[in-house]
Amino acid sequence: MDNTNEVKKNFGQRAYEYRLSSTHGNPKDLDRMIGLIDPNFNDDVLDVATGAGHTAIALAKFAKKVTAIDITPEMLAEAKIASIQDGISNITFRTENVHNLNISDGQFDIVASRFAVHHFSDVRNALREMCRVLKPGGKLYILDCSVVDGDESEKVINRIELLRDSSHQYSYSPRLWNQLLQDLPLTIVHASLLQSEYKLPVWFDRMGTSQSNREEIFKLLNNLSSECKVNYPFGNDYITTYRYELLATKN
Repeated sequence: MDNTNEVKKNFGQRAYEYRLSSTHGNPKDLDRMIGLIDPNFNDDVLDVATGAGHTAIALAKFAKKVTAIDITPEMLAEAKIASIQDGISNITFRTENVHNLNISDGQFDIVASRFAVHHFSDVRNALREMCRVLKPGGKLYILDCSVVDGDESEKVINRIELLRDSSHQYSYSPRLWNQLLQDLPLTIVHASLLQSEYKLPVWFDRMGTSQSNREEIFKLLNNLSSECKVNYPFGNDYITTYRYELLATKN
């Protein structure tokens, strides 16, 4: 189901909070990304669903130029503010939908996307588009919300994510990522599942999650099987989460 309007609504009214987000702007995560991608000053980079611009700004410091795209104008406005504050001048900001990019084939040395794939309504088409605009030998980097393999975690954790954010589509487990990637013209260089935490109530507050939905989320967590709770410890001030990180080259 196309969730474009829901994404624009949810993130348009909260763009400022996302510019200040310690999750999206985590220096350790961004440094790890730079180390994996190893960009150089000849690289032409595309940042897909840039949000408040954290990824684009980090890459712009090491690349020739960056094109940062998003479907939410308010997010692009915040990303521009952030780039100016950082003294970055080699980023072009454009309104684009990843499912139908107005970009020619093979334009970019690097295509990157962080914390966005779980919002894509047609993930297979979006990934094909990202590969299409990548040059042969170019690098694809993705970091996104994920879940531990298994029917229970794949179902319940995605239910939790949807209760928190009505524009959420799906957080893919490593098992499902393998299925998504198998038909793409890619060679996997790096893939890992990283454990992290959502800090509460910040994670709820950033998306304006209702009190009833917050309570429902904790009911779901409390009702997890003992096996699943091992992978998803939680408390009043945190919830365990996972991220899938991918670096691949285009064949």
